[in-house]
Amino acid sequence: MPRSALIVGNGEPPPRALLEEFAGSDLLLCADGGANVALRCGLQPDFVVGDLDSLGSETSSSIPTECLIAVDPEGDLSTDGPKVLDHAIELGVTEAVLLGFTGRRVDHLLWNLSLLKTYRRRLALRMIDAHCEIRLIDRHIRFRAECGQKLSLCPLDGPVEGITTTGLKWPLQAEALAPGVRDGISNEVVAAPVEIEVGSGDLLLCVQRDSASGKISLLP
Repeated sequence: MPRSALIVGNGEPPPRALLEEFAGSDLLLCADGGANVALRCGLQPDFVVGDLDSLGSETSSSIPTECLIAVDPEGDLSTDGPKVLDHAIELGVTEAVLLGFTGRRVDHLLWNLSLLKTYRRRLALRMIDAHCEIRLIDRHIRFRAECGQKLSLCPLDGPVEGITTTGLKWPLQAEALAPGVRDGISNEVVAAPVEIEVGSGDLLLCVQRDSASGKISLLP
């Protein structure tokens, strides 16, 4: 059966309401210092994964030793994001919401966005903060959203070609978006369902959470 996880990172701390919204996931995993945030909001991590150099003393003493998974303690190989995602896969997780993976350092944000592509075949990932929900479109997506819902289509790491959309105010018909050339910022839902098809390239769907309901409902 599919297994879900809420994964809390050590970026900008998510609002308590956002943590509580996804607290019903099967597992709560934290990337190193993300555990400090989870515990402050009264949530007990199932596992904390990373080099464990950002844990506060109270956090360390509140988590059983067997739940602290030290990976690359010297921090030479990667950030804690891939470490916690790899552990999630080992635990059988198939879908995860990432909170605390945005804000603060732009270099970390850019790296974290690339993880949506790196893990696309192994995990269905959504990166969410108080303002936006981001996911990578795997060639095709179909969903319902309230009319007026604002969203953006953003090329991740190069040109994206063959984009066709329905249900959006500014439709695309087998067209291309490219960083610094043509953007898909601030489009708007005008009809349901919305469908987006991608011919080639990696396209991010960014749903503005402060617009309309701030949510989409995936359809088959």
